[in-house]
Amino acid sequence: MSTICQNNKQLLYVTKHNNRNMVDWIEKKLNSFSHNKGIVLALVLGFVIRLVPELSSFPFPVGWDTIYYASRMSSGHVFAVGSDLVNSWLVYGILATITNLTQLDPFLILKIFASLLFGGTCAGIYFVAWKRLNWNPTKSLLTSIFFSLQLAALALSWQFYRNMLGIIVLLFALPFLKKDINKKETLTLSILALLTVWSHELAMASLFFIIFGMIITSKLKKQKIPTKLFIAILPAMLLFMGNLFWISPFATPLNTNLTRIDDSNWAHPAGIFFITDYLNTKTPIETYTTYFSLLTNVTTLFLILYALTLPLTIIGYFKDRPLTIWTLLLLAGSLGCLITPTFSLFLWARWMLLLIFPFTFYATNGLWKITKSQPGNQIHNFFRKFKPTKPILLSLFVASLILGSMFMVWPLNNKNEGLLRWGGSAKYVPSTMQTTSIPLRDIEPTQKAYQWLNNNMNNNSALLVHDAFDNWAMLYLNTKHKGYLFDFNIEQAAKRATTEGYQTLYFVWWNQTIDWHQLQPQNNWTIIQQINRITIYKIT
Repeated sequence: MSTICQNNKQLLYVTKHNNRNMVDWIEKKLNSFSHNKGIVLALVLGFVIRLVPELSSFPFPVGWDTIYYASRMSSGHVFAVGSDLVNSWLVYGILATITNLTQLDPFLILKIFASLLFGGTCAGIYFVAWKRLNWNPTKSLLTSIFFSLQLAALALSWQFYRNMLGIIVLLFALPFLKKDINKKETLTLSILALLTVWSHELAMASLFFIIFGMIITSKLKKQKIPTKLFIAILPAMLLFMGNLFWISPFATPLNTNLTRIDDSNWAHPAGIFFITDYLNTKTPIETYTTYFSLLTNVTTLFLILYALTLPLTIIGYFKDRPLTIWTLLLLAGSLGCLITPTFSLFLWARWMLLLIFPFTFYATNGLWKITKSQPGNQIHNFFRKFKPTKPILLSLFVASLILGSMFMVWPLNNKNEGLLRWGGSAKYVPSTMQTTSIPLRDIEPTQKAYQWLNNNMNNNSALLVHDAFDNWAMLYLNTKHKGYLFDFNIEQAAKRATTEGYQTLYFVWWNQTIDWHQLQPQNNWTIIQQINRITIYKIT
């Protein structure tokens, strides 16, 4: 018996030794790469990974806002309105220009563009690990791979293209946020700051907050104040202030034939557009009847996104002033609504998704620490009582990668449910990437429905458009036909249309129950055309 135990121990030792030799061999090979090759590899891997859900859904698109981007591209205009010059126009300008030059199908362009954005983000992650954190090629590439298969990263890339472009620029700006910045670096940072303003508002807010945070902490610690950082972002700040006060924080709607019914309540206290009273908000995404409802939604989403990797994130936390300041901002935006629910930063769920960026660096560092640590070594004081083993932490890491991989390709079932359907999480993160604002199986019938409407509507008819179909109306409804967009109240939309003289009202909806929405066919809805599950109703 003792001989068998001894043999088993020897076998276990040999296995561990061989595994360690394999890991060391892989690390040695990767470290022989130059960082220039590593960042290109990070971009290519990110592109290929993000291309998987696009190929799986081909020829249909994925993403809610994707349809809106397609409508902007189909318009053929780089700028929709003059205010776009100081607004976050960059994605629209790039996409419209590519469409004008290539004349390719917008959905095909968007599939490639989304994958390139994701690859660019993975390259940005690598760049921060390389240039700011001074990590070797192996650890930098591991950081990019970790990010590329995380649920929050993929959910962001599913539809928020402007957000992704803004974060790419922000990531490449992070290594320049230092006290001893020279003139060339100041100019580079200034250009990147301008690109951030033109890319996305939350990325811009993050950059400004990080820099002002660095200035304030330097003042409090009686250190040299990095005034060159303020000088670098000054042009971007002036541009932002022009957008905020001189013109508008919001772009003018592109489709003048579409009128939006104000049946949602955004509840901005004192009219401050970036502050929300969540207990009095009523929108298709954010409606909370009680504080407990808000608490449940916030907690559920956080657990779905980060429960598997949170131990690694805590283990791997390290002090880096810009990353720490950014993390504090994102935590305030994500969880601040639980402390002051009537006066908090808007879009808490978006801030929570953005947490994946600093968490990626901390979690990768935690993974690196446990793979390098010797058995019995103390990893982090936080886990002194729990003593998580290396196999458990590695299993959680692998499980997060598997979850992200499944999320990309998991199809909707007959009940229109995907991989994730926990509580109300589907309002913030789709249950699978294989969907848009409507299931993929309903896209072709929807296209045919709009073809019928374009051929049969006249000057006396109007289309009522629910939030789920508003981007489709922007894309496919002929601009000579009138449409009324609403979120909840179809009666209010119908009343507005009849008041303005339209006698025949059409409505595109499902002819069977779909769990995504509460709206059901009414007795005054007459079926005009039925195309599989999609039906054109006439409302009387």
